Amino acid sequence: GLSGSFLPLSVVGVKQEIKDHFMSSPLGWGATYQAHPVALACAYESVKHMVKEDVVGHVKKMEPVFLDGIQSLIDEHPSVKQGRGIGLFGCIDTINKQGRLTQPLQGPITERNMEFKKALAENGVYGLLRLPLMHAAPPLTINEEELRDGFDRVHAAIEQSLDKDFD
Repeated sequence: GLSGSFLPLSVVGVKQEIKDHFMSSPLGWGATYQAHPVALACAYESVKHMVKEDVVGHVKKMEPVFLDGIQSLIDEHPSVKQGRGIGLFGCIDTINKQGRLTQPLQGPITERNMEFKKALAENGVYGLLRLPLMHAAPPLTINEEELRDGFDRVHAAIEQSLDKDFD
């Protein structure tokens, strides 16, 4: 995020017509972490750095590698139903042998999904795992070798856990 999660900060982006409405008809409240001068200074420096280092351009360059990695998970693992991504943010959906999601979004984690979570950690992969969805959001400065290595680690974790039910 804009403050690197070091400082609390929230930002909302809206179309001009929505902004114009609230400029003349304010609600009287905002986000919990809005407009603190230290957080805003941090955000400003982050934006300056992102522009200077062309982080957006780098993300555009890495997007095909990222999408290829997601597609390889779909193509090579029967436990991965589908995936999607934009830039360097994506998600895959995991399924069981019956073709159903590996578990509901709410409720306790299944034994096989616990194995997957453990296999990811053992392979050095940490992140947002809200099964049956696995989100992927590597650092925006990641290089191609690191990105491919990360997908190799996810492949290994899936083989060691979720794909067992398809043998």
